[in-house]
Amino acid sequence: MGFMGADLRVSLAIALFSLLWISGFSVVPSKDSLGIAPQDEGYYKSSVIQCKDGSKKFTKEQLNDEFCDCLDGTDEPGTSACPEGKFYCRNAGHIPLTIFSSRVNDGICDCCDGSDEYHSHMKCPNTCWEAGRAARENLKKRIATYQEGVRIRKGDVNKAEQAFDKDEADLAKLKAEEESLSALVQKLKENKERIEKAEEEERKRKEEEKKWMSEESEKVNVQEIAPEETLHSNAEALHAELSASADKPLDAQDDPSLKAEAGAESEAKEVSPEHVTDQVQENVDMEKLSKEELGRLVASRWTGENAAQKMDGDTTIKEEHSDDNNLDMSNSGNVRGDDDDDSYTSGTDADSKYDDDDDDDEDDDDISDDEFEDVDTSRSFNPENDEKAEVSDLTSSSTSSWLEKLQQTVQNVLQAFNFFKTPVEISEGARVRKEYDDLSSKLSKLRSRIARLTDMLKHDFGKEKEFYSFYDHCFESKRNKYTYKVCPFKEAIQVEGHSTTRLGNWDKFEDSYRIMQFSSGAKCWNGPDRSLKVRLRCGLKNELTDIDEPSRCEYKAMLSTPAVCSEEKLQELQQKLEQMNSNQPLPHDEL
Repeated sequence: MGFMGADLRVSLAIALFSLLWISGFSVVPSKDSLGIAPQDEGYYKSSVIQCKDGSKKFTKEQLNDEFCDCLDGTDEPGTSACPEGKFYCRNAGHIPLTIFSSRVNDGICDCCDGSDEYHSHMKCPNTCWEAGRAARENLKKRIATYQEGVRIRKGDVNKAEQAFDKDEADLAKLKAEEESLSALVQKLKENKERIEKAEEEERKRKEEEKKWMSEESEKVNVQEIAPEETLHSNAEALHAELSASADKPLDAQDDPSLKAEAGAESEAKEVSPEHVTDQVQENVDMEKLSKEELGRLVASRWTGENAAQKMDGDTTIKEEHSDDNNLDMSNSGNVRGDDDDDSYTSGTDADSKYDDDDDDDEDDDDISDDEFEDVDTSRSFNPENDEKAEVSDLTSSSTSSWLEKLQQTVQNVLQAFNFFKTPVEISEGARVRKEYDDLSSKLSKLRSRIARLTDMLKHDFGKEKEFYSFYDHCFESKRNKYTYKVCPFKEAIQVEGHSTTRLGNWDKFEDSYRIMQFSSGAKCWNGPDRSLKVRLRCGLKNELTDIDEPSRCEYKAMLSTPAVCSEEKLQELQQKLEQMNSNQPLPHDEL
């Protein structure tokens, strides 16, 4: 009884040892699951299975039967029958691995769990737990990084969403302000243009005035010469005529009406001196006339017209006839009493004759005073002055006064028609221009902000705007003599000293926001345009690393950032760690 109990204990120990020994080696999976990845197990559950390339179908009995029915190796995942087939190593306790099915049962242990050599003479021990120790530790670190990264990302996403909403609201507000400000600037522009148009018209009018005045001045200079010569000659002739009249009595032969008076004058003892005095006084009055007045008087004398008759008319003639009748009535007795000669004319008659001439002169003086305002009545006669000098002085002074009067008259006419009066005050025009310039500058800045916000908000910043903080931000990394700058949504460049090479312009996100693509960079010599792919991985801070040029002019880099630390990926890593820990073998020291 005791012997049999001892044998039983030994047998159980051997069986347990054998079991533990066998557990250190690979365990052959079932035929239906051999080489199949866990995510593909559902694909092979049907009784009839279709090749993944869609070329044909096969039955479940044909699965892993060592005969290749599908060109893509779908039907032989656990054998080496199909050259394009794939074998999945579960590697419990370590990282799963996929190898070409041609390596199955080739005598080399490719899977750490030895599952790829299940029918080989090679017995592969299961080293996944020991080999996976470092992998599990790295996985734990990644999980910790993701946990912190997820926390940072949540804060960044919250800030990004608020900033994005604020920028959208600001853009709408700026557009409304731009519309109002643009209307105001347009009004100021219209006022400014009206002012500038008025000022331009004023400038042109001033130029026309200046031109017109210049032309009129030239005309005056030309006209001054001929009237001066005419006035000099007419004045000399007039003075000579007046002098001759003062030195001798009028000739009776010149006028039949004076023949009777001529006989009386010859019998008279002397001629009345008042007549000579009146003639001299008339000469003096002539010297007081202006150039225009003197010219008119000379013309009237040469044409035989009396200037006074043009103004006084019939009234003066009637007064002369009345005076003559009165004089004849008062002097008739004296004539008859002295002599019976009918041809005799008394000195009173002669005086009356000269008085009539004086009346004519007074009429002439009256015409000059009424017709011309420029006559200098304060001047007195100076018999010592030369007559020609007097005429010359009168002409020069009168010409200067006339020109000034012409200029003043022209200016008055121009002002009366408002040709040159500024339509807007200068200060008002300056104020409008300044206000227009200030508001135009503000409008330009406002439109620049609108353009910048519009350009920024059109980009794809991720599902949760997690890349919004990347805008207007560049990441740098140095490698040897080069400095690399990656500016998302703009460009990527390579800097060497003062030289800059463009690696690419922003293109897009790829692989579900896992890659940033920069394209159409500077062209390589005899090669393609430069390009850059930046792979994103979870990190606690933004850091650009691992820049390389694996192919000519095609660059690659790695960017660590909390933006890609997603909760989904965190859960995936946690499940993976649990799976690795669940396949831990029994410890050997428990034997």
